[in-house]
Amino acid sequence: MSGFRKRPAGGQRGFWGGESRETKVVSSRRINPSTHEIVVAKPGGFDFLPVQFTFLTLLTDRGPDTRPMSLATSPTRSNLVYGVRISDSPYKRAFASLKPKDTVQIQGPYGDFVIDEKRPALLVAGGIGITPLKGMAEYAADKKLEIPIRLLYSNRTEDDIAYRAPIEELELQNQRFRVLHTLTGEPSPKGWAGLRGRIRPELLRKAIEDLKQPIYYLCGKPSMVSAVYGMLEEMGVPEEDVRIEVFRGYGS
Repeated sequence: MSGFRKRPAGGQRGFWGGESRETKVVSSRRINPSTHEIVVAKPGGFDFLPVQFTFLTLLTDRGPDTRPMSLATSPTRSNLVYGVRISDSPYKRAFASLKPKDTVQIQGPYGDFVIDEKRPALLVAGGIGITPLKGMAEYAADKKLEIPIRLLYSNRTEDDIAYRAPIEELELQNQRFRVLHTLTGEPSPKGWAGLRGRIRPELLRKAIEDLKQPIYYLCGKPSMVSAVYGMLEEMGVPEEDVRIEVFRGYGS
């Protein structure tokens, strides 16, 4: 998200004015060597746009801690999903140790990083920045949106690709959706059929070659988002056609 902020735990309303809701973990699992996912029950009456974020409060070994967390799923789905890159921070340890029936608190939804249902889209993700973009792609498939959507997804290694199977299933479900993977690690694995190297203007142009006046949705760590934003400026993309979500504090 665009910054980690804390609020006192235990109250019914947070500093952003939203209601804090208690809900239970449905599942908790490692989805690849560097990423952990939890699925929590969607509270009754909880609605959100594709795809906003919530604050998620966990009990860590240093006490309650609250972080802004993108929802990694579409509002058309029955539960709420969160995914994080694993680290040794108290919050990430608490996240990865959650078990079914454990209790968490959510507050929200918030944010305007939401897909435009009427214009073509290029989703650009780096690492765990895939989470809200996965939700957008799910929403487009479930709602049978008529807009073409492309996902350009950058990771260091093939093992780092989060949600690879579900995303590829969305390609089969939605003929208007296509994924382009690129790996930045050296050397690339044998048999790798995807793209290679960091996101650059050449790859952005390749991703949009059949899109007419798309909106660009950028999500990832600050350096990646800033670099891609600068490339789009140089390519002459209007500022109003670029929407960003910045994930800070990767290790916290």
